[in-house]
Amino acid sequence: MVNPKETTGSGTYIKLWLIAKLFRTFAVNGGRLGRAMGKVEPLEPPHEVVILRSTKSSRTIKLNIYRNKAALALANGPTAVHLNWHGSGWMLPLQGQNAGFIRALLQSEELADYPLTILDCSYALSPEHPCPAYAEDGRDTYDYVLANKDKYDATKMTLSGFSAGAAIALGLSVTLGAEARERAAKAGAEPTTTMVGHPIPGVIAFYPGPVTWLGDRPKVPAPPPSYKGPGRDLPEFVQDVVTAAHFFSPSLSTKLSVEEEEARKLELASRPAISPACALDEDFPPRLVMYTAEYDHLHVRAEELRERLHKSGKCRVSGRLVMGIGHGWDLEARPGGVGYEERVEAYATAVQLIKEVNASK
Repeated sequence: MVNPKETTGSGTYIKLWLIAKLFRTFAVNGGRLGRAMGKVEPLEPPHEVVILRSTKSSRTIKLNIYRNKAALALANGPTAVHLNWHGSGWMLPLQGQNAGFIRALLQSEELADYPLTILDCSYALSPEHPCPAYAEDGRDTYDYVLANKDKYDATKMTLSGFSAGAAIALGLSVTLGAEARERAAKAGAEPTTTMVGHPIPGVIAFYPGPVTWLGDRPKVPAPPPSYKGPGRDLPEFVQDVVTAAHFFSPSLSTKLSVEEEEARKLELASRPAISPACALDEDFPPRLVMYTAEYDHLHVRAEELRERLHKSGKCRVSGRLVMGIGHGWDLEARPGGVGYEERVEAYATAVQLIKEVNASK
């Protein structure tokens, strides 16, 4: 249906745009139906909504802002801040789908003594705004936090993301880590950001994907015929659409040759902000929680990254590969069902990271 290497031309763009519209219709209406049937988490109304202007184009970035009880009770002064990016395949407008995770943070007794503000962040979607637009939006959101020191304590900033959102969180963190390392080197300090000095003290990544766009799609065993979820793997034809839209040319009238277009995409795919696994070990945050899923081909590269970071000792990685479930399992898991205990565990591990960051400052 779609050749993932076809990333130029108005005809290809129109095809991708129409497919994206179809996917979005199914995703948005499916979410509404799922919530009505009690199979999908209800939305969590934000305490505040902020609209940012992109520094790169006329697009906007929507931030749904939540505050726990301690933050609501705070008369003045900055709070710890947590940024979250939803999953989307870089195509679907699914901001708000992580309401269960956000409620877990807001209602956590472990965080009751720590004023915490949560920003659930939108970002640019393809093919209208192809790579690296989403990474630019992530950076704009980070810069917004830095610019509002009266509201947010950037020394207590943590990041999280789900699927595509996890890649955004990881990509932003390693980019900031590299910048901090380079500043330290210019100042004559030891060229490392390990444990001390990284701008982001902790990141939480749920089934990140992909941590690298380089290489072929890994193969994983198919789930048994009786498997009905929660979660699933991304079909190859859907991944082809995602890839073509993700790396689509920024101009419909590109003058690049076929070879130059391939070089453009390779350069993008090699950037740590886009493929976090391309970053140096020392550029990763000092703490990383990562949960992956057995029936999800994206877990292969993510688990390779986990092993690499564990061996390097540059980043403390917790979380695990969860067996018997698929990509996005926590969005479907319900009390008493498959994957629910693992969801509770994963969210509790995220809470502990945020608590540790707050308690250590």
